[in-house]
Amino acid sequence: MGETDVGAGARDRVVHRARGLRAPWGRRSRAEGWDPGEDWWTPSVDALCEAYAAGRDLSGACAQLGEARARSGVEIGRTLDDLDSFGRVVGWDQVPLPLVRALAEGWVEGGRDRNTCQDPLTGLAGEAYLRTRISELYRGADDTVPAAFGHQLVVVALDPALDPWQRAARLIVLGHELSRFFTRGESVCLVSRGRIAVVSQDGPALEAQIDELRKGIGWEHGAAVWSVPLPGTHREATALLDGLSRSRKDE
Repeated sequence: MGETDVGAGARDRVVHRARGLRAPWGRRSRAEGWDPGEDWWTPSVDALCEAYAAGRDLSGACAQLGEARARSGVEIGRTLDDLDSFGRVVGWDQVPLPLVRALAEGWVEGGRDRNTCQDPLTGLAGEAYLRTRISELYRGADDTVPAAFGHQLVVVALDPALDPWQRAARLIVLGHELSRFFTRGESVCLVSRGRIAVVSQDGPALEAQIDELRKGIGWEHGAAVWSVPLPGTHREATALLDGLSRSRKDE
């Protein structure tokens, strides 16, 4: 038997073992709530099964799976649950962190859209949008009293001691919860991978709202919450945003 025959036989065995993983993985994922069930399979599913069956590194296949899920409109939480279903089928107690990270990075890449200003991981508007929104508040008809004077910048900052993956996971949840908390036209924006800023109109209710945020969502996620009035000039506001985003280099 020649080398070609041996190679072909080995390939057939890998494909056979991969198919043996695909079916129970799909059943488990659907049983745990995949919706819609009929859209579960993609070529990236076979790629991950074959990489596992062949004993290869799974990082690339996990990234492909994450990208495919994002392009299909599957949320990050459901995508992570799907990978967990695969892990249980192959007998893992938990999915190795490097594979979770690869899946999440692939999902972010697959969710990129040049026609949106949203961060694909959190669903929040990005820093560029925040800077544009604030600049608009300084372009009032009466330059002596810009609209910015009636606004506050609410900041939610995660603990800088968190490792990058913990920060990413908490930002996903925070993005969802803050979007539900601020529902009166506020701009909720991602400043860096550790901070979220909200442009909100000032008023009697804002202080109580911030206190509620600090004792609720902030406390639950170990996040600091504070607010600052927008300063008197656009230049000062730009310096304020620069200071808030500077921690990005350390994240």
